[in-house]
Amino acid sequence: MGKALGRLSDLIFKHAKLTLLLVIAVIAILGGIAISKGADFSEAGLEMHGTEAQTALNIVKKDFSSVSSDKATEKVVFKVKGGKLSDAKKAQVIEQFVKSAAADKHVKMVVTPAQQRNMVKKDTIGYATIVYKQKKADIKQSSVDHLVKSTKITKAAGIQTELTGDLTVNQMDTGERSEVYGLIAAVIILAVTFASLAMAGMPIISAILGLAMSVMSVMVLSHYITFVSADLSLSGMIGLAVGIDYGLFIISRYQQEIKQGLARKAALSKAMTTAGKSVIFAGVTVIVALLAMSVLGIDFLSIMGIAGVISVVTALFTSLTFIPAVIVLLGSFATGEKPNSVLSLFAKAKQDYGWGRFVQKYKILLGLTAIVLLLVAAVPFKHINLGLPNDGNKSTELTERRAYDLMKEGYGAGNDATLVVLVHTKDQAKAVTAFNKIKVDKNVATAMPPMPGNGKSGNYFMMTVTPKTNGNAVATKKLVNKIRSQSEKAGLPKLLVTGSTAINIDMSTALMNALPKFAAIIVIFAFGLLLLIFRSLLIPLVAVGGFVLSLLATLGTLVFIVQDGHMQDLIGLTGKSAILNFAPVLVIGILFGLAMDYEVFLVSRIREVYEETQDNKTALLEGLKGSGKAVFAAALIMTAVFMGFVFAGDATVKSIGIVLTLGILFDAFIVRMVLVPAMIALFGKANWYLPKWLNKILPHVDVE
Repeated sequence: MGKALGRLSDLIFKHAKLTLLLVIAVIAILGGIAISKGADFSEAGLEMHGTEAQTALNIVKKDFSSVSSDKATEKVVFKVKGGKLSDAKKAQVIEQFVKSAAADKHVKMVVTPAQQRNMVKKDTIGYATIVYKQKKADIKQSSVDHLVKSTKITKAAGIQTELTGDLTVNQMDTGERSEVYGLIAAVIILAVTFASLAMAGMPIISAILGLAMSVMSVMVLSHYITFVSADLSLSGMIGLAVGIDYGLFIISRYQQEIKQGLARKAALSKAMTTAGKSVIFAGVTVIVALLAMSVLGIDFLSIMGIAGVISVVTALFTSLTFIPAVIVLLGSFATGEKPNSVLSLFAKAKQDYGWGRFVQKYKILLGLTAIVLLLVAAVPFKHINLGLPNDGNKSTELTERRAYDLMKEGYGAGNDATLVVLVHTKDQAKAVTAFNKIKVDKNVATAMPPMPGNGKSGNYFMMTVTPKTNGNAVATKKLVNKIRSQSEKAGLPKLLVTGSTAINIDMSTALMNALPKFAAIIVIFAFGLLLLIFRSLLIPLVAVGGFVLSLLATLGTLVFIVQDGHMQDLIGLTGKSAILNFAPVLVIGILFGLAMDYEVFLVSRIREVYEETQDNKTALLEGLKGSGKAVFAAALIMTAVFMGFVFAGDATVKSIGIVLTLGILFDAFIVRMVLVPAMIALFGKANWYLPKWLNKILPHVDVE
């Protein structure tokens, strides 16, 4: 690989302008294809086939087709103060609203609160139901605009009117503006790192070009792979972060070689054959981690991983072509020999061995402090509760959130967590017996008596059960498990539970059960990989142990903030919430890749110096001085990019942003910059010990 990268470096050095033209040509071709084909993103939710809830849902669609429908519906929630919705004047206004809403040619019917007999709280709260002729994915913006306009009728009459359901009334920020904030922070960090505004822009531009390529690739592939629009946010998040990092690593190594006295061509070749090789290894590691999510057998996670892989591949492409070409064209501005006079003042601190000497002096204290801090942060992980964001997690500025609050006030916290229970029997008496046992449960708010199906899949009765708690509550999960555990006990027939709440519970349970298996695969892979690279037992053990600690600390802190409700005002959360059910798997995959990136880039430099000097102290000082500053800057950029997504309006994107930000803070800054150097300083020459018999059988892998 080193020889191939050396030849690529020489080729780019001779044909830098042509290289840039080729990069632009690739982007233009992809752009043309993407524009001509457009995108075909799926509107499907997160699904997991093979669960009990999904199996039961299939039965409902067959045996109870008269009550099940895939057409879009919307609830219009009303609340009145100083009167009742049933008053003649208020009822007349609601009828005017109904007439206006029904005028939309796509509306099948509108059912009023009076017709549904759903008015509560002394007739001050109620809701109308609008059924459309189309599926959710086919609803046009014109229908949304028409409904919003119709609500002005009731609002003008003093009736609070909010919307919730299948229509997307508010277009929330899903991360686009957040990416801009991250880029601004990245420019500042890079400008200080390189003491040059010109060089600060190069990794950013490279990352943006890679991001553009990945977005266009996902758009084209959406015609063949079931991508959802949220996959673009994840792809953008990963692509920006790693793209900037990879460019930074190559430029940083190039400038180091220039300072060692190499000519520009030789310095570029050295940077490409060392840092470039590390970048490829880093990219492949992230790719492996993302693809490893597919071993869980969960379709939406596999597809999410593919979207992330595309962004990493395009980031690698631009980092290994655009970056070296720009280095050649910028000449002395890329060498660091002509720094900006103001920025260079801030960069002087990186010229000495300050951090390395500090670590050497206080290695035991720093190591123990890092371990204790990580363990304390991990404690809340013990009571993690997985779920999916709902309207209750949205901003109160959105009508969906206000509708959620009104429904909760009027109908209880479990109004959006209705369970569908199937009783497998042809004996109505047995179905009634099951109903009577379920309805008296302490967490059941209401239960509708069983009704028979049409018998296409067998003999079933169906009843609906509304719990007192919301769909993500532990009590609701216990209720689902309790109903299922009663199957075929004490004379009861088999009971199946389905509905969106049960499906989400099954998905969360499956993901939680898969977590240890996935983590074990990643940890074993990481240990083997680092064992091959560094020919050491202690280095991989510390690296993997640190990864496990940072992972637990990340998830523990996530529980502390999101689930337990601490410090929520700082990040714009609106209340306690369950942890996004696929966040732990996602953070394992992504954090593993990034952790190994930083581990290899930092420790490979330390090992390189150690092999030259056989002095562990000197190796640590030189490694932290050279690669340490690049890793620190890269981690700052990652944090800035991911933190930008913390303030996105979409609850799912916000959750991903929070967990990845925490992951970088713990793994990059505490483990890679504190714990790993402290352990290397503590163990001395023992770091590089490998039994002779093991050294003979292991294949040789040279990263730098």
